[in-house]
Amino acid sequence: MKIDAITPAKGSLCEVLLENGDTLWLHAELAQAEGLHPGDDLDEAQIAGLRQRAAERRAYEYGLYLLEKRGYSYRELYQKLMDAKHAQEDAVLAALEKLTRYGFLNDALYAEQLARHYVEDKKYGIRRAEYEMRHRGLSQEDIGNALAEYDDAERISGQLLEILQKKYARYLTDPDDRKMTEKVTAALVRRGYTYQQIRYAIEDYYVWLEDQES
Repeated sequence: MKIDAITPAKGSLCEVLLENGDTLWLHAELAQAEGLHPGDDLDEAQIAGLRQRAAERRAYEYGLYLLEKRGYSYRELYQKLMDAKHAQEDAVLAALEKLTRYGFLNDALYAEQLARHYVEDKKYGIRRAEYEMRHRGLSQEDIGNALAEYDDAERISGQLLEILQKKYARYLTDPDDRKMTEKVTAALVRRGYTYQQIRYAIEDYYVWLEDQES
Protein backbone atom coordinates (compact mmCIF):
# COMPACT_ATOMS: atom_id res chain seq x y z
CA MET A 1 0.00 0.00 0.00
CA LYS A 2 1.58 3.25 -1.13
CA ILE A 3 1.76 6.42 0.93
CA ASP A 4 0.06 9.26 -0.94
CA ALA A 5 0.96 12.08 1.45
CA ILE A 6 2.38 12.90 4.88
CA THR A 7 1.16 16.15 6.41
CA PRO A 8 1.57 17.76 9.86
CA ALA A 9 -1.47 17.45 12.10
CA LYS A 10 -2.42 18.64 15.58
CA GLY A 11 0.38 18.77 18.13
CA SER A 12 3.16 16.29 17.47
CA LEU A 13 1.06 14.13 15.15
CA CYS A 14 1.25 13.75 11.42
CA GLU A 15 -1.31 12.36 8.99
CA VAL A 16 -0.12 9.56 6.76
CA LEU A 17 -2.61 9.17 3.91
CA LEU A 18 -2.58 5.80 2.14
CA GLU A 19 -3.60 5.28 -1.47
CA ASN A 20 -6.75 3.38 -0.45
CA GLY A 21 -7.98 6.39 1.53
CA ASP A 22 -7.02 5.05 4.97
CA THR A 23 -5.14 7.32 7.36
CA LEU A 24 -2.42 6.55 9.86
CA TRP A 25 -2.11 9.04 12.72
CA LEU A 26 1.50 8.81 13.82
CA HIS A 27 3.74 10.89 16.03
CA ALA A 28 6.16 12.78 13.83
CA GLU A 29 9.08 11.14 15.67
CA LEU A 30 7.80 7.69 14.71
CA ALA A 31 7.31 8.65 11.08
CA GLN A 32 10.83 10.09 10.97
CA ALA A 33 12.34 7.11 12.76
CA GLU A 34 10.73 4.78 10.22
CA GLY A 35 11.93 6.98 7.35
CA LEU A 36 8.45 7.27 5.86
CA HIS A 37 8.03 9.31 2.68
CA PRO A 38 5.27 9.78 0.10
CA GLY A 39 5.54 7.04 -2.48
CA ASP A 40 6.80 4.41 -0.01
CA ASP A 41 5.10 1.04 -0.32
CA LEU A 42 3.95 -0.53 2.97
CA ASP A 43 2.74 -4.09 3.38
CA GLU A 44 -0.05 -5.09 5.77
CA ALA A 45 2.38 -6.17 8.49
CA GLN A 46 4.14 -2.81 8.41
CA ILE A 47 0.87 -0.93 8.56
CA ALA A 48 -0.34 -3.05 11.49
CA GLY A 49 2.96 -2.50 13.29
CA LEU A 50 2.75 1.27 12.82
CA ARG A 51 -0.82 1.33 14.13
CA GLN A 52 0.23 -0.71 17.16
CA ARG A 53 3.20 1.52 17.99
CA ALA A 54 1.07 4.63 17.54
CA ALA A 55 -1.59 3.22 19.88
CA GLU A 56 1.05 2.39 22.49
CA ARG A 57 2.50 5.91 22.26
CA ARG A 58 -0.96 7.48 22.68
CA ALA A 59 -1.74 5.30 25.69
CA TYR A 60 1.65 5.99 27.27
CA GLU A 61 1.42 9.76 26.85
CA TYR A 62 -2.17 9.83 28.09
CA GLY A 63 -1.09 7.79 31.11
CA LEU A 64 1.71 10.26 31.85
CA TYR A 65 -0.74 13.14 31.54
CA LEU A 66 -3.14 11.53 34.01
CA LEU A 67 -0.38 10.70 36.49
CA GLU A 68 0.75 14.31 36.46
CA LYS A 69 -2.71 15.29 37.74
CA ARG A 70 -2.92 12.75 40.57
CA GLY A 71 -1.88 9.28 41.63
CA TYR A 72 -3.45 6.16 40.15
CA SER A 73 -3.28 2.48 40.93
CA TYR A 74 -2.50 0.07 38.10
CA ARG A 75 -6.12 -1.07 37.97
CA GLU A 76 -7.50 2.48 38.00
CA LEU A 77 -5.18 3.63 35.23
CA TYR A 78 -5.89 0.53 33.14
CA GLN A 79 -9.60 1.32 33.23
CA LYS A 80 -9.02 5.00 32.49
CA LEU A 81 -6.86 4.22 29.47
CA MET A 82 -9.30 1.58 28.22
CA ASP A 83 -12.11 4.14 28.38
CA ALA A 84 -10.23 6.43 25.97
CA LYS A 85 -11.40 6.68 22.40
CA HIS A 86 -9.97 3.99 20.08
CA ALA A 87 -8.23 2.26 23.00
CA GLN A 88 -6.58 -1.10 22.27
CA GLU A 89 -5.97 -3.44 25.19
CA ASP A 90 -2.61 -4.73 24.00
CA ALA A 91 -1.41 -1.13 23.53
CA VAL A 92 -2.73 -0.13 26.95
CA LEU A 93 -1.01 -3.06 28.62
CA ALA A 94 2.26 -2.21 26.88
CA ALA A 95 1.96 1.41 28.03
CA LEU A 96 1.24 0.34 31.61
CA GLU A 97 4.24 -1.97 31.61
CA LYS A 98 6.44 0.91 30.45
CA LEU A 99 4.99 3.32 33.03
CA THR A 100 5.60 0.73 35.76
CA ARG A 101 9.13 -0.02 34.57
CA TYR A 102 10.04 3.67 34.60
CA GLY A 103 8.61 4.12 38.09
CA PHE A 104 5.72 6.41 37.18
CA LEU A 105 3.20 3.77 38.25
CA ASN A 106 3.83 2.10 41.62
CA ASP A 107 0.96 0.63 43.62
CA ALA A 108 2.97 0.19 46.84
CA LEU A 109 4.11 3.81 46.82
CA TYR A 110 0.63 5.02 45.90
CA ALA A 111 -0.81 3.03 48.80
CA GLU A 112 1.59 4.76 51.20
CA GLN A 113 0.56 8.16 49.85
CA LEU A 114 -3.14 7.36 50.21
CA ALA A 115 -2.69 5.95 53.72
CA ARG A 116 -0.98 9.16 54.77
CA HIS A 117 -3.72 11.25 53.15
CA TYR A 118 -6.64 9.38 54.67
CA VAL A 119 -5.21 8.77 58.14
CA GLU A 120 -3.05 11.82 58.79
CA ASP A 121 -4.81 14.47 56.72
CA LYS A 122 -8.46 13.40 56.79
CA LYS A 123 -8.20 11.69 60.21
CA TYR A 124 -9.99 8.54 59.08
CA GLY A 125 -9.86 5.34 61.04
CA ILE A 126 -8.19 2.26 59.63
CA ARG A 127 -11.45 0.73 58.41
CA ARG A 128 -12.52 3.84 56.47
CA ALA A 129 -9.02 4.30 55.02
CA GLU A 130 -8.98 0.67 53.91
CA TYR A 131 -12.39 1.03 52.29
CA GLU A 132 -11.33 4.14 50.34
CA MET A 133 -8.08 2.52 49.23
CA ARG A 134 -9.85 -0.60 47.96
CA HIS A 135 -12.02 1.64 45.80
CA ARG A 136 -8.83 3.06 44.31
CA GLY A 137 -8.05 -0.37 42.92
CA LEU A 138 -5.25 -1.33 45.31
CA SER A 139 -4.56 -4.88 46.44
CA GLN A 140 -5.19 -5.97 50.01
CA GLU A 141 -1.47 -6.64 50.42
CA ASP A 142 -0.47 -3.10 49.44
CA ILE A 143 -3.24 -1.63 51.59
CA GLY A 144 -2.25 -3.71 54.60
CA ASN A 145 1.42 -2.84 54.28
CA ALA A 146 0.67 0.87 53.95
CA LEU A 147 -1.73 1.00 56.91
CA ALA A 148 0.35 -1.18 59.23
CA GLU A 149 2.26 1.72 60.77
CA TYR A 150 -1.01 3.49 61.62
CA ASP A 151 -2.67 0.47 63.25
CA ASP A 152 -1.40 1.32 66.72
CA ALA A 153 -3.73 1.63 69.70
CA GLU A 154 -1.88 4.53 71.30
CA ARG A 155 -1.74 6.52 68.06
CA ILE A 156 -5.43 5.87 67.34
CA SER A 157 -6.38 6.90 70.88
CA GLY A 158 -4.44 10.13 70.57
CA GLN A 159 -5.93 10.92 67.18
CA LEU A 160 -9.46 10.30 68.39
CA LEU A 161 -8.95 12.50 71.44
CA GLU A 162 -7.72 15.28 69.16
CA ILE A 163 -10.78 14.90 66.92
CA LEU A 164 -13.12 15.04 69.93
CA GLN A 165 -11.40 18.16 71.25
CA LYS A 166 -11.49 20.00 67.93
CA LYS A 167 -14.73 18.87 66.30
CA TYR A 168 -17.13 17.54 68.91
CA ALA A 169 -16.45 19.47 72.12
CA ARG A 170 -19.79 21.31 71.86
CA TYR A 171 -21.65 18.00 71.91
CA LEU A 172 -19.71 16.41 74.75
CA THR A 173 -20.48 18.55 77.76
CA ASP A 174 -22.24 15.98 79.90
CA PRO A 175 -21.05 12.36 80.27
CA ASP A 176 -24.62 11.33 81.13
CA ASP A 177 -26.09 12.75 77.90
CA ARG A 178 -26.51 9.51 75.96
CA LYS A 179 -28.13 11.19 72.97
CA MET A 180 -25.08 13.37 72.31
CA THR A 181 -22.72 10.47 72.97
CA GLU A 182 -24.56 8.33 70.43
CA LYS A 183 -24.50 11.17 67.89
CA VAL A 184 -20.74 11.58 68.21
CA THR A 185 -20.23 7.82 68.17
CA ALA A 186 -22.18 7.47 64.93
CA ALA A 187 -20.12 10.21 63.28
CA LEU A 188 -16.86 8.55 64.30
CA VAL A 189 -18.04 5.13 63.14
CA ARG A 190 -18.57 6.68 59.70
CA ARG A 191 -14.99 7.88 59.87
CA GLY A 192 -13.87 4.28 60.26
CA TYR A 193 -13.28 3.86 63.99
CA THR A 194 -14.55 0.92 66.01
CA TYR A 195 -17.09 1.23 68.83
CA GLN A 196 -14.49 0.14 71.35
CA GLN A 197 -11.97 2.73 70.14
CA ILE A 198 -14.63 5.43 70.32
CA ARG A 199 -15.84 4.42 73.79
CA TYR A 200 -12.34 4.56 75.23
CA ALA A 201 -11.66 7.88 73.49
CA ILE A 202 -14.83 9.47 74.90
CA GLU A 203 -13.87 8.28 78.36
CA ASP A 204 -10.42 9.83 77.88
CA TYR A 205 -12.04 13.01 76.65
CA TYR A 206 -14.13 13.47 79.80
CA VAL A 207 -11.07 12.83 81.96
CA TRP A 208 -9.25 15.50 79.96
CA LEU A 209 -12.24 17.84 80.23
CA GLU A 210 -12.41 17.40 84.00
CA ASP A 211 -8.71 18.21 84.26
CA GLN A 212 -9.26 21.35 82.17
CA GLU A 213 -12.14 22.53 84.33
CA SER A 214 -10.25 21.92 87.57
